[in-house]
Amino acid sequence: MSKVTDIIKKYTLTAPVDVERIASELGLDIVFSALGDKISGKIQKVDADQYLIVVNDDESPVRQRFTIAHEIGHFLYHRDLIGDGVADSPAYRSPDEKIYETTPLERRHETQANQFAANILMPHDLIRHIEARHPGITYPELAKKLDVSLPALRVRKGLSPYPDALEEFNVVE
Repeated sequence: MSKVTDIIKKYTLTAPVDVERIASELGLDIVFSALGDKISGKIQKVDADQYLIVVNDDESPVRQRFTIAHEIGHFLYHRDLIGDGVADSPAYRSPDEKIYETTPLERRHETQANQFAANILMPHDLIRHIEARHPGITYPELAKKLDVSLPALRVRKGLSPYPDALEEFNVVE
């Protein structure tokens, strides 16, 4: 196995997955900073071999964890597109479609980084392990154990991110 695979595997065996340790072992620095209400985070090249993940410190801890995992995905898959740290070239994680006009990233790159983040934070084997140890665990309880948002967990389970009221209370027949 590769060094990257070994690092990821080591931290995805127990919940919650320590994404900050994964980033650290990959040589990525993380800083928390005010980024406004449209940007969750970014990754930028600091020098030839050093990259920095910047996370919006105004967002919830579960969103920050997802952002870190997402930016690790960009580092692993899209390193050649990240840029040299100038203001318009970092790879941004943002719902704003206009952001793609100022970076070499495309929607498919964002989708790939999102999928990577879900795989890291909510590995299927870890979910199965938790569910086997806690029969009848609810999605809100599982999301708490994984330290992820309930909508993210629901998407990972192949469901709508926002259930109707009856489904949330296990009343669906």
